[in-house]
Amino acid sequence: MFQITKAVLAVAALSALGACVDDGMMPASPAGPSIRTTFDPAVSNTAVSVCQNTLAQQVDGNVSVVGTEYSEANVGVYMRVGANGAPWRCLVSNDGRGAELMFLGSEGAA
Repeated sequence: MFQITKAVLAVAALSALGACVDDGMMPASPAGPSIRTTFDPAVSNTAVSVCQNTLAQQVDGNVSVVGTEYSEANVGVYMRVGANGAPWRCLVSNDGRGAELMFLGSEGAA
């Protein structure tokens, strides 16, 4: 009986350990994260303008809006900067308040 209990515990421990190894996440793309390239009509022009202007004040290069997404909490505005198309995301309320920028690329990318 002791051997069966020991074997069951060993199998349970290995199963738990196996769950720790595979987190179910897909590996990151070598080209960097994906960036939205569709426009949600529910995102206001005000939100887009605020994000584009906020980013333009902080970077060198042209800022192009390439996509938007809507949610009730905040909207996302996706932009590319400069000739290399550096990817950025801005989270902002749909009325243009509280813009927060995030660089989505890799700073060490060639």
